[in-house]
Amino acid sequence: MDIKRANGRYYTRGNPFLLYPFKMWAEKANIEQNTILEPFAGAKDIPNLVELAKLKCEDWEFYDIEPGAKGVFKRDTLADFPKGFNVCITNPPWLARNSATRRGLPFPNATNYDDLYKYALEKCLSYCKWVTAIIPEAFIRSGLFLERLYDFVSLVPDSDNGNTQSSTGMNPTYMFDDTEHPVGLALFGPQKCLDVNLWRNNQFLGKYSELQKHLPSSSQNRKIRFNDPEGNLGLFAIDNTVSASIRFCHPSELGDYRIRNQCRSITKIRTPQNVEIDILNERLAIIREKTFDVFLTAFKGLRKDGCYRRRLDWAMARAIIDEDHSQIGMNLE
Repeated sequence: MDIKRANGRYYTRGNPFLLYPFKMWAEKANIEQNTILEPFAGAKDIPNLVELAKLKCEDWEFYDIEPGAKGVFKRDTLADFPKGFNVCITNPPWLARNSATRRGLPFPNATNYDDLYKYALEKCLSYCKWVTAIIPEAFIRSGLFLERLYDFVSLVPDSDNGNTQSSTGMNPTYMFDDTEHPVGLALFGPQKCLDVNLWRNNQFLGKYSELQKHLPSSSQNRKIRFNDPEGNLGLFAIDNTVSASIRFCHPSELGDYRIRNQCRSITKIRTPQNVEIDILNERLAIIREKTFDVFLTAFKGLRKDGCYRRRLDWAMARAIIDEDHSQIGMNLE
């Protein structure tokens, strides 16, 4: 497993190319008339999946630092990216800088990004007009490369039935053999776009800017302190495995739960004034309903209702607590 982590390699198994957003992108990119670049080809899973989606390309060219199949040219494409390609479809390497440091794995000195996939994506966008990339779902909250991002799809395994292909077009399996990490499909074009279409599989959720309008205004109120053992407000910040269960509560509900400084799942919060717990939970429920959880961090593993587990980060929790009762629905800057 550490060999795979060192190269950020997780081979694709689900098929996002069955989905409507990708098929629209493929038509715009005119993949039938282009040789497609796969700069992080691994075992050549992606062309097989594109073919299974009944889509045809003019041809393919494959590169990888450690080729996993015949016909893949050996090359460190992060250091020496292939030139002369119009279209790129790839599953770039994923490796967080802090994870690499913790495990003693190499990480390129040439980038300041916190994850290898962001550096790889920058390379693809620098040399190719049309780019499709299978990347962590958390990417949509990074704010990176939005000017050329046409569509972003949260890829949620569909387990509603036992068929090989579900009604949504996603196989009832996770995208990768080795991880249940929440995954997205980013679809880029050559020109700047005014907004991003957001999808969950084939379900259109809305425009990025429209969903942002339902977020609370950001708060810099540092009198709201998290992980305070004497806090006057409790928070369950992560969904359980059954349903959307993030909620604020009375601190007594946490009993003798030991509050740790680095905890991000259950906490007590010190607020400068008393708060109405029901109002806070109502605000949270409205945000989740109106934004489809796009701006909450996805956790690995699905809930029983078929959605990713989500985590409420401290910045948004602070904004919800500090929101004026009459100001629900403003932008988070």
